[in-house]
Amino acid sequence: MASEGRTERRIEGYFAQQTFGLGQRLYLTGAVRVDAASPFYDRLNNDANWQTYYKASASYLLSEEGFWKNGPLTNYVPTLKLRASYGQSGNLTAIGAYDKQTNYVPTSVGGLLGVYRPAQLGDPRLGPERQEEVELGFDAGFFGGRIGLEATYYNKKINDLLLNRTFEPSTGFLTGLQNVGTMTNQGVEVLLRAVPLQKEKVVWNITATYTRNRNEVNGIEGNGILPFAGGFGQVAAVNGAPVGVFYSTYYARNPDGSLLLTPAGFPQRELGVNGVPQRTPEGQPRGSVLSKIIGDPNPDYLASLINEVTVAGNLNFRLQFDAVQGFDVFNFTRRVGERDLYGGLAGYEPELRGEVPKGTSAVLFGIFEEYIEDGSYVKLREASVSYTLTPKFLGLQNIRASLTGRNLLVFTNYSGYDPEVNAAGQSTVVRNFDFVEVPIPRTLTLGLSATF
Repeated sequence: MASEGRTERRIEGYFAQQTFGLGQRLYLTGAVRVDAASPFYDRLNNDANWQTYYKASASYLLSEEGFWKNGPLTNYVPTLKLRASYGQSGNLTAIGAYDKQTNYVPTSVGGLLGVYRPAQLGDPRLGPERQEEVELGFDAGFFGGRIGLEATYYNKKINDLLLNRTFEPSTGFLTGLQNVGTMTNQGVEVLLRAVPLQKEKVVWNITATYTRNRNEVNGIEGNGILPFAGGFGQVAAVNGAPVGVFYSTYYARNPDGSLLLTPAGFPQRELGVNGVPQRTPEGQPRGSVLSKIIGDPNPDYLASLINEVTVAGNLNFRLQFDAVQGFDVFNFTRRVGERDLYGGLAGYEPELRGEVPKGTSAVLFGIFEEYIEDGSYVKLREASVSYTLTPKFLGLQNIRASLTGRNLLVFTNYSGYDPEVNAAGQSTVVRNFDFVEVPIPRTLTLGLSATF
């Protein structure tokens, strides 16, 4: 049956900004912005739809002061700029055009038109998130500009988080957007540029970046845990923890950290009462199944290193490495493939060979901690070589031939195909969830271009 759907979204905004420069050293900027968006429109109170945001920034070229320009420091640090900024913002496009409403779904039964209840519950009280951020940093040049360094510290707080909550089936709905809690991000960003070699025929440029972010969610009501849709019930926001942690069942262990086995020799899930592990007189777990944070998809840091070499102005080489370190991946693919019902992966072999008790894979299937893996990796993201000719015929200005490879090598201990995948796509809260995902392809591209 043919169908058609249309949505309409309207965003309206006004802003004013003013910048002052004093003595070619000090620069001040102030701005105010007023925005409104139709997805957040409140029919009873139109004023509630308008959001006002402020920002201010200042930068100071310390290297322009006389004592710096005329002193010995200028020989080593010819430029130094200090900067600070404060800003507010929102995300007026965070929800769909009609996500604030409960949108019944049209259907046809026996040729009669009707509607049925949707899976997502609307909430007329929804409002946009509000972000508030402070940044401090500096930009510096060293040794005649051969080395450049930019460093920034930031502290961002987000109020009224828009999160997709999973409901109990008894409500009649599966999910619904709600303004829940707060989130903070604190971190540093560093950018280093260098020209180690600068000759008439050869120029070598290096660019390196480093980013470190610490994230924390708070203000979640009830038990302080909010499961996310799209994470198979294993991903949640937990008060005092980073957003999107893996929250599920875990191993019962002895006081020394070793696995607490059943009398038959199987590992087992932890049990307890009110979140506290409990033991029988025989030392075995008792109570209901417990869950806790078993992994964190947020990396400790991200880094990249780019080398570019130009020879005689015509031949160019480029090499880029990317690194993401200290994050976890939920290998759901391995969970399914190592189960005795499927047995498609090598992890099931020890049971077939009798090296572990028969039924071990069925027991592990319910212990989700087993499938959390370190996803840290270093990738050769790109390698390329190009050559430019400048012929003097047919009106040609230049001809450029290039060969580029992407995702050529990956260095990781992750047991799956690629740690840089996610079953939830571009979701910002459900991340690093590997469930039979297609790995990022390795590609080679040959190009030829001409300019007339």
